[in-house]
Amino acid sequence: MLLQSTALLALAIGANADLYSLVATVPWAPGTPSSTDQSAIYNGTYYLSDRTNKGVHVISLVNKTQTGFIGGFVTGLVNGTLSSSISGPDGIVLLANRNEMYVGDGDGTVKVINLFTNTIAANISTGSKKRADEFAYNPSTQTVVVTNANESPPLVNILDATTHSIIGNISFPGASGLEQPAFNPGDSQFYVSVPETTGAPGGAIQLMNVVKGSLSIARTLPIPSCAPAGIVFGPSDQVFIGCSGSQVSSFGYAASYIMNVTTGSIIANISGITGSDQVTYSAKTGYYYASAYLNTVNGVPTPILAVIAANGTVLQKITTDNVTAHAVSVDPSTGNVVVPVKAKGIQIYALGGASTTAGSGTPTSSTPASTSKTSDAQNKRLGALFEMVAAAAALAWLLFVE
Repeated sequence: MLLQSTALLALAIGANADLYSLVATVPWAPGTPSSTDQSAIYNGTYYLSDRTNKGVHVISLVNKTQTGFIGGFVTGLVNGTLSSSISGPDGIVLLANRNEMYVGDGDGTVKVINLFTNTIAANISTGSKKRADEFAYNPSTQTVVVTNANESPPLVNILDATTHSIIGNISFPGASGLEQPAFNPGDSQFYVSVPETTGAPGGAIQLMNVVKGSLSIARTLPIPSCAPAGIVFGPSDQVFIGCSGSQVSSFGYAASYIMNVTTGSIIANISGITGSDQVTYSAKTGYYYASAYLNTVNGVPTPILAVIAANGTVLQKITTDNVTAHAVSVDPSTGNVVVPVKAKGIQIYALGGASTTAGSGTPTSSTPASTSKTSDAQNKRLGALFEMVAAAAALAWLLFVE
């Protein structure tokens, strides 16, 4: 019995240890933003849309410094205040097999960024005068979808990445707006998050047919009490669904979900995690990450970055803010996670590690992030866990002898 208790104690100690620790904070430059949008990581470089400064931050995750800033975006004001509906940059999607990145702008255009030079190589007009917002990409067909969520009715435009041109669009009559589209490698289909639509007051995930000549909404998967925002596909046709900040006020409920899109059934209800915008999944770690910047607990704003296992178990909650921290990206090589926090800067978290702060373009640590399967930080964590197990076993032995 004592040995069983010891094993359970060791497991509990391991489970309660933080997965991620802050390893660096990159200061804001050219200034602290009050409005940011999405982010992405490519080849050890982090990109973040910054509407306040009208550009995209370029951060080296190896040196943990800002190495560039891509300008040339449009910011629009309404009554003297920045309006996200007519301001950019907005959503971001990587086209790794083309060494390009598409970024939405406030004037309805899509900026094509050359990732070799970090410069704007082309502009694609969606025909809208309001922002081109969020994206998804099918690398096999080199097809991009982008939402024009502020049109009435909202639209999704279909783009051919090989020609930088529009194929056509899909209209969403009855939809209150559109949020994140996502490509599912499992069935090679595009889906989009709809906060509310006819027949689905709690929101829905809608399957899109993007074949030229048959552009249409192919299927609607209702979601209970959500107002979905960010979505991302994980393993086995699972889609993680982050519910928006209006979920609590509209439905009196706080949760995120994991859905099987083959059956349309909810397979996990992650209670207490709400108010998310961008969400992502790491094939390296097997975790989902939710930027729950509008999360609340008993009516009190409690912004967090949530790290969630594929079965829906919440593994860690990292305190963030409710201004800029609605973006999250994970490095596919290292599993490091990056989140922007207005009062601090762009924060880099790794699986264990010590906190550093980069300043004036000079990193405080010259040690690059490890790309090995098991990092030094992980080894330290495992060593510490074994020490705790040994100590617990020794204690159990003494109790047994007595």
